Amino acid sequence: MTEPHDDISRLLGRGLLRRLAGYLQLCGPGYMQSAMTLGASSIASCVLYGALMGYKLLWVNPLAIISGCFVLAAIAKQVCHTGEPPYESFRRRLHPALAYLWGGSAIVGTLIWHFPQYGLTANGVITVGQACGLELSSTGGRVGIGAGLLAAACLVVWLYQSGNAGVRRFEQVTKLMVWAIVFAFAVVALGSGIRWGEFVRGVTGVSFLRDLADGGIDPRAVVPIVGGLAAALGLNMVFLYPYSLLKKGWAREHQELAYFDLFSGMVLPFIFATTFMVIAVANTIGPAAGEQGREVKDILEVIPVLAPTLGRVFGDATVGLWVTKLMMGLGMSAIGFTTIVMQMLACGFVGCELFGRPHKGLAPFLFALLPVAGVCGVMIRLPWQAAVIGSSFNAPLMPVATFGFLVLLNSRSFMGERTPRGLRRLGWNTVLLFSILLMSAAAYFGIRANVRMIRERANARPASGAAAAAAVR
Repeated sequence: MTEPHDDISRLLGRGLLRRLAGYLQLCGPGYMQSAMTLGASSIASCVLYGALMGYKLLWVNPLAIISGCFVLAAIAKQVCHTGEPPYESFRRRLHPALAYLWGGSAIVGTLIWHFPQYGLTANGVITVGQACGLELSSTGGRVGIGAGLLAAACLVVWLYQSGNAGVRRFEQVTKLMVWAIVFAFAVVALGSGIRWGEFVRGVTGVSFLRDLADGGIDPRAVVPIVGGLAAALGLNMVFLYPYSLLKKGWAREHQELAYFDLFSGMVLPFIFATTFMVIAVANTIGPAAGEQGREVKDILEVIPVLAPTLGRVFGDATVGLWVTKLMMGLGMSAIGFTTIVMQMLACGFVGCELFGRPHKGLAPFLFALLPVAGVCGVMIRLPWQAAVIGSSFNAPLMPVATFGFLVLLNSRSFMGERTPRGLRRLGWNTVLLFSILLMSAAAYFGIRANVRMIRERANARPASGAAAAAAVR
């Protein structure tokens, strides 16, 4: 069902610049992906990047999101051409077991990711409250925040699923929220200054490769790197995206719009927001040259360090503290809340497919409520490790799903005359195989690092217990 305002035909015959200007008004699904991937896991990874290694891991998020963009572009090519729901394509054209594995894993992954989103959002609201002279960090305050967030999220999901008007309003608000996130972290990062030499070496990976050649990197950085790579494109994202295209009625003539939408709505905001976040953390609590970084559990540790810097910018220490708390709080709240909504929408689509229900009426809304137990996350004080580890444990299944889309893209019985040929086929296969290899490597190192961490903690418990008993004696 194509939206009334979506008159793509009036743009197709125009020049490139006029087409792109028109596309800006029609964008939407890409911003939904941006709002989803800019969640607690991505931001937690950024905090750990900056605190552990300063600017040296600035290359991770751009690489992850560009790789993910190619996967989603391949999905857009298939969906816009065939109009077939991807779950049905997996079930009928690949194997039913693969479709069930994809759908079930997407729901489980969403449940895992949902808790830290509420933790991030609640702590963002608390920080904004502190900037306004309100203290909301008590148990009662957190319960109230959780109830308000859950009610607001359910309302937004209901409006989106109510039809075209709801979709349009939702997408407009999402665009504003995404760029508000970028603006908030830009203020924080620019206020603390950018060390351009380190920035260039960090974005290009030169400083990381130099450390790797000189004896290796800090082993504590492995899980955050894997978590960041996994969070940039999750199983629930590759489920939400194609169904958001189908809901808008995008078809063959929308393919170029879909590519532009992914780049402008997902890639650019994600790179800007995460880069500014890493810079802000690196400038405030990151390691000095030649020093070893430290692990942090709370992004708010940057506030007392950053506030004096912004105080000098605004000429008043009190104003600097207020701006810092407000920008950090608003950024955290917007990131967490938009991701909560997107994950609920993803569960609505997944549930309908798994249980064979139509994507209309009450069914998608009820399935969207599957992860609401995550509201208990408001009681957790910024569970960074949970967010990052959860992402790294979900990483192994992404290469499997991506390989499925690669097979479908090369299937002439599925894609027909739109099957890539010649250099285009080589290009598509190269970028998708690169994405699969990147995801597989991230999954391998993430599992290995998590197993090592679990073993170390298990071995540490008996030792600490024996030490405590000795101290009592």
